[in-house]
Amino acid sequence: MKYKVDIIIPIYNSLEWLKLCIKALFTNTNYDILGKVYLIDDCSEKNVIDFLKIIQRKYGDMVEVIRNKKNQGFVKNCNKGMKISKNDFVLLLNTDCILSKNAIEKMANNMSKDKKIGLMCPISSVAANLSYSIPEGLSFMKVNEIFESQFKGKIFDACTVVGNCLMISRDCINKVGYFDEIYEKGYTEETDYQFKALKKGFKAKVTIDTYVYHECRVSFGESKKQLDIRAKHLEIFFNRYGKDYNRLMEKYQKNNPIDYINKNINYNNLKFKNIYEFKKKDKNIQNLVNYFNQLIIDGFDIQFLTKNKKLLNYNGIILFNPKDVRKFKL
Repeated sequence: MKYKVDIIIPIYNSLEWLKLCIKALFTNTNYDILGKVYLIDDCSEKNVIDFLKIIQRKYGDMVEVIRNKKNQGFVKNCNKGMKISKNDFVLLLNTDCILSKNAIEKMANNMSKDKKIGLMCPISSVAANLSYSIPEGLSFMKVNEIFESQFKGKIFDACTVVGNCLMISRDCINKVGYFDEIYEKGYTEETDYQFKALKKGFKAKVTIDTYVYHECRVSFGESKKQLDIRAKHLEIFFNRYGKDYNRLMEKYQKNNPIDYINKNINYNNLKFKNIYEFKKKDKNIQNLVNYFNQLIIDGFDIQFLTKNKKLLNYNGIILFNPKDVRKFKL
C-alpha cells in the first residue's frame, strides 16, 4: 500500500454506538492502510471517557484521544482533526456509522485512480439521496459483499456527498481548507465544502462497491431545535450555491447511483453460511440482537428469518433486517 488513511471520529456520548463504531473500524480495516485514528471527545460523560482509555491502551500509538475542555460542536471537531492529521487521505466518521469489510480500503483505492477526486463517500442505509435500505433477511455486511461483487470499482458523480463516512484527499484539504464553522454543530457543512472543492477543480464521487450502516438520528435528532438548525443551514447553503446545486442535481438525476443499483442488482441465488430464525417465543430480543450485531461485524454470514412481532418492531441498534417468514412458505 502506498497510501495511509487517517480516521477522525468526533465523539459526544452515545457509548453503545461508539463501541460498535470502533469495533467495526478495527475489525474490518486492513491495518496496513491505517494512519492515525483521532478520537475527539467533546466533553462526554464518564462512561465514554473510561471506554476511550481502554481503547487507547488496547491500540496504543494507532490511536490518539483528544479531549476538549469545553464543548466545541461537531464541525470544529472535524476541523481540529483535519488540521492535525498528516496522511494522504482523511476519513470523517460518525459514531453511528458502522464500517463494513474493507470499506476504507475500497474508498481509498477508488480515490487513488484520479488525483482530482477530492471527496468520496459510500452508499449507506440512511444517507439522504444516497440511501439504500437493507433488504429483508440481510445484514449490512451482506449488502456490502453483494455491492462489492457486482459493482467493483464503479463510481458516480455526487450531487451531495454525505458526511457520516466521508473521505477527503490531503491535496483537497491543502487547497480548499476546512469546513465553514458557520455550520456549528453540523448538517450541510460537508455539502458546502464539496461545492468549494468543485470550484477549486476537485471532483466529488460516490462509490457503489461499498455499503456502510448509518443510523442518522444519533447524530442529528428530530427535535424542533434540530429542525430549526437544519432549516437555517440549508438557507445559508442555498444562498451561496443554490444555482450550482440545481444544475448539478439535474445532471445527477440522469445518472443516479441509487437508480443504477436498483436496476442492476441481482439478489438471485444468494448463499448463506448460516440461517437463524427468531422464534415467536424468544423474549429477550435485545440480547439476541446485540449478540448478532457483534457476529455481523466479525464477518459471520447469516440470513435472518423471524415470526417474532417484537423483533419486527424493534427500535434499538440492529444491523440487519429480519425477514418476516409469516408472509412466505418455507
